[in-house]
Amino acid sequence: MRQSMERRLASLESEYLTLLKAALEQCASGHWGLFGHNDRAIDQLGKYVREKLVSAEARQLLDLGAEIEVLRNKLGFAEQFAAHRRLMDMRTSVDASTSGEPKRAQQWLKEMAGGDR
Repeated sequence: MRQSMERRLASLESEYLTLLKAALEQCASGHWGLFGHNDRAIDQLGKYVREKLVSAEARQLLDLGAEIEVLRNKLGFAEQFAAHRRLMDMRTSVDASTSGEPKRAQQWLKEMAGGDR
């Protein structure tokens, strides 16, 4: 049972990293929404408009990240999945001096290319 859960976790984390890289590349090319910089403004709009403007990539990563965290907790891992923790930190650390989403995505991609996550 534990081995199948560990295999499932490894598969989900691999899928997450693949989706994250694609989302970062899209964001770096100018598609906003991954880091949630405009979420407060979008939340003020009607449901139909919100659904059109909210980043599908961000939603998918948030859902997958939540699933990973549940599984990690069941397996007794003390630390969170680093890539998801970083995404969540970046989504909540927005102020007037924060770089725009494309620049943040470009920086993260450079770090990933260098082997850092």
